[in-house]
Amino acid sequence: MKSLRVVLMIAVIAASLTPIATFNRSNTASANYEPQQDLLHPRYFEETGFWLQGLFREYWETRGGLFIFGYPITNVFWHEEDQMYKQYFQRAIFEHHPDHAGSEYEVLLMLLGNELAEGRRHEDPFQPVEPFDDTHERRYFHLTGHGINHFKQYWDDNNGQRNFGYPISREFEEQNEPPPAGDGEIHLVQYFERNRLEWHPEHAGTEYEVLLGLLGVEYLQEHGVPDAAVEPPDPNLPPYDPIRDVQYGPPAGGGFNIAVRGDDSQESREFHDRSFDLVHDVGFNWIKVQARWSELHRHPGFKDPVPLQRIVDHANDRGLKVIVSVTNAPEWVDPDGGIPADATPFRNFMEYMADYFQGRVHGWEIWNEQNLAYEVGGYVEPTEYVGLLRAGYEGVKAGDPHAPVLFGGLTPTGVTDPSIAIDDVQYLEQIYAYNNGEVRNYFDHLAAHPGSNNNPPDTMYPHNTGPGEWSNHPSFYFRRMEQQRQVMVNHGDAAKQIWLTEFGWSTENQAPGYEYGADVSEQDQANNLVRAFEIARHEWPWMGPMMVWNLNYSTMVDPADEKFPWSVVNSDWSPRPAYEALRDMPK
Repeated sequence: MKSLRVVLMIAVIAASLTPIATFNRSNTASANYEPQQDLLHPRYFEETGFWLQGLFREYWETRGGLFIFGYPITNVFWHEEDQMYKQYFQRAIFEHHPDHAGSEYEVLLMLLGNELAEGRRHEDPFQPVEPFDDTHERRYFHLTGHGINHFKQYWDDNNGQRNFGYPISREFEEQNEPPPAGDGEIHLVQYFERNRLEWHPEHAGTEYEVLLGLLGVEYLQEHGVPDAAVEPPDPNLPPYDPIRDVQYGPPAGGGFNIAVRGDDSQESREFHDRSFDLVHDVGFNWIKVQARWSELHRHPGFKDPVPLQRIVDHANDRGLKVIVSVTNAPEWVDPDGGIPADATPFRNFMEYMADYFQGRVHGWEIWNEQNLAYEVGGYVEPTEYVGLLRAGYEGVKAGDPHAPVLFGGLTPTGVTDPSIAIDDVQYLEQIYAYNNGEVRNYFDHLAAHPGSNNNPPDTMYPHNTGPGEWSNHPSFYFRRMEQQRQVMVNHGDAAKQIWLTEFGWSTENQAPGYEYGADVSEQDQANNLVRAFEIARHEWPWMGPMMVWNLNYSTMVDPADEKFPWSVVNSDWSPRPAYEALRDMPK
């Protein structure tokens, strides 16, 4: 048994207090309960070193989370005696009941209060009390012969029947277990079927005035579990879900936006080989390039895929996957290069391109930052993009049914003036609101371009802001992606991923509008990129491939060009700290 090692490992965590909102959810079960698909993906907890996934994660997230159940302290494992899958948490034990499949009772909490009170029923606090009338302040349960008074509001506010069960004792003073299963102090407590509530007057007036006992820790300490249940899993390899028979995929793949040369010279081929060597050496397997429709389809009767073919085939030969962002209409379709009123030519072009590159392009991104006016001909109209996206989607699927189609990455901006830009989250909301959300039918995944500016990836407005003047709006932060994601979830698109087709941090930047780069050192850039991948791996199971902006533009453009200081290599191809950090981080 290794249970004591795990209990000791979490001793400090068990004693900590972490705020979280209370939850109100109906105690009435639905016969056809539909779990939230977005919450079935795995989530890793560095605090204890265990994953939480599937139906157990969905229950944990929607019925109280950390404050009610605590961190996971075992893997999901088969409990031979009870013939069911279980997972232990600091304050509860989750059980899977297949006989209730499809209902809210498929996941139930073990009757830990009953278990730990076994053998104590003869004690005075566990003897039934005389019935009393229910009031706002108290309630009596004839089923168990006990009532709740002091803890009634907490019980009501936190889905008491499902999370705690009915009372099986009256309130009485009891000394807690010593650490790590308790604090060793005397508290006013009350036992319930599934837990024990404790009153902490030292926290009077706060959300910590009532706390749950660490019954999961206590039970694990007393009874133990099989060794495999407490064997720390690999944090870099998402787990197998035995309940749903699902093997979750590997962490989000990494890649780079790369500068390319369009000619077929030996010099260009050597340039690309050097770039691909850098991608491989860092341990990534994706690249992203941009293709201008205007350059590949200069005349109505002539399409020229050869410039793109050179880079795609070369990358494929080197074992790399390719995302192609298609943007800029030819003049004969739209004189401003924006979104055409008639998207038929675009549909035809994308069908031709997808067929030509079948199996060789691994993601077609439809347009680029279409919430910026200068990217769409001078004026942003979200509904026009729906028509373009539909044409692009239908064209790609006709040419290569298996190629993913990406909603074009929006640029984070707090500006809402269609002649300049529309805020990215507002734009996405407007897109989903249009025609009953028909846009859901026209893309496989959402591409995104988080801005980040000079703000570290763990910060976010308004509660944990970064430094300087670029900190007073959520569009300036990497975690803006969580807000875009929430829009998807709210509109029933949780099953789709977000692909970061551009993200990064600029260091010292000479271009107007990028002054925030002065606040980002080369080491900051390195730390921020690595932390961004850690966040995606451990907190964002909905994240797909992540393309760092950028690998090598520094080798092609002048230092005054805004693209130069985003690069992770220097102009002479030598690695900057960011490249070395990405190379050395866990994959």
